[in-house]
Amino acid sequence: MKLKAFILFILCANHTFMYAQQSKTTEPTFGIGSVVNEYPAVQWIQGEPVARFDKDKIYIVECWATWCGPCVAAIPHLNELHKKLGDKIVIIGQNIWETNKARAAAFVKEKGSGMSYRVAFGGGKESDFSLKWMEPAGINGIPQTFIIQNNKVVWMPHPAQLTEEALQLLIDGKFSLDAVKALSPHKKYERIRQLIGEQKYEMAMPALDTLLQRNPYDEPGLAMKYSLFIKMGKTDENIAYFKKTFNENPTPTVVFIYYKLLTDNKHWDLLAKTAQARITEQPEDVESMLAWIIALNEQGNLKAAATLLDQFTTSSKNPSTLMRLAFIDRLTPSGKTNPEIEKIMFKAGEKSLDLDVDNLYLLSELVKRAWKANNKALAKKITAKVAIASKKDPEQQKLAEIVSQLLDYLKKDILPSEEQFKNWNKEIQK
Repeated sequence: MKLKAFILFILCANHTFMYAQQSKTTEPTFGIGSVVNEYPAVQWIQGEPVARFDKDKIYIVECWATWCGPCVAAIPHLNELHKKLGDKIVIIGQNIWETNKARAAAFVKEKGSGMSYRVAFGGGKESDFSLKWMEPAGINGIPQTFIIQNNKVVWMPHPAQLTEEALQLLIDGKFSLDAVKALSPHKKYERIRQLIGEQKYEMAMPALDTLLQRNPYDEPGLAMKYSLFIKMGKTDENIAYFKKTFNENPTPTVVFIYYKLLTDNKHWDLLAKTAQARITEQPEDVESMLAWIIALNEQGNLKAAATLLDQFTTSSKNPSTLMRLAFIDRLTPSGKTNPEIEKIMFKAGEKSLDLDVDNLYLLSELVKRAWKANNKALAKKITAKVAIASKKDPEQQKLAEIVSQLLDYLKKDILPSEEQFKNWNKEIQK
């Protein structure tokens, strides 16, 4: 199983999905210290709308998009904070840099209780939120969080930095950038990183365990524990530890690490059994969904894998989930498929593209896949469909031009070169 966004979310607190190719060279005019009274003009998808900021309240405004992997990975963490601190802090999931409100609303609806805080739809790059907050702040990557207290921006962290300890400083009126810096997990684990760098693993492990005794489910600590076991060559201990942790508290990080361990060590029976049991409890758990299909595939039970893949493809309305299902063959170690699985993967890709019509990368991959299967008519059909949809959207004119160029190639029975596809994808990100 390939490294997924959530582990990057945990291991690298500054990991973001870039929307534009470079940061602006002009000095930011919006940021820490800026006064904010009115909320930008947005459309509220869920929860009580916020028109003006209340000086007596604390607000977390987290900028996200359905196409942003690290943003999606941060949602469970934010939801847990909302459940624990929602009576003291207002959390707003601010969708930005998207023009399809229906897609964002469908995503939120599918998340259900897993995304229970307020959610607002901002719109594209020319939206009020982007023009008043993101652009003046010089921000071109998400997820990005703004913390508002006393009608001022006091902090602009990555969601991974939003620990309960840091938020308690805000609640207690003791917040400062120096105070929150002292709580940084990087500082807490500095000595252990030093020991690992010196290859003093037998000293690093007990030191790490001491920290984890205070907070057994601290995600940066668990990620370090997983890596340290690998460096020590203790595979069985690694699996046993995370099996126990998985059974006690299956957070997204723990689920990912445990499934990765079972996959890397080819424990297909245990992976299938574990993922199936979790799907029974959590039907929308994407990682368990993928793990179960992969396990069946690697067991050689392609028929069952195809049935499951079709079931999840039919039920899902999340373009990001559907896109991962469309490329399930890239996640399986052996890459095994059969004609039925390939057909369903394409179905998942088409459905994702219907929900996320401006995903040029996905369109490119589907076109190449159809062309390779000698189904040129299908490649032309889906490209023409995106061309029509993008021309109707004033904010997607660049996409419309690129898709029109692609369609011209295909009509001449020519598949563009890999270099051309790369250039188009780079151009759309500018």
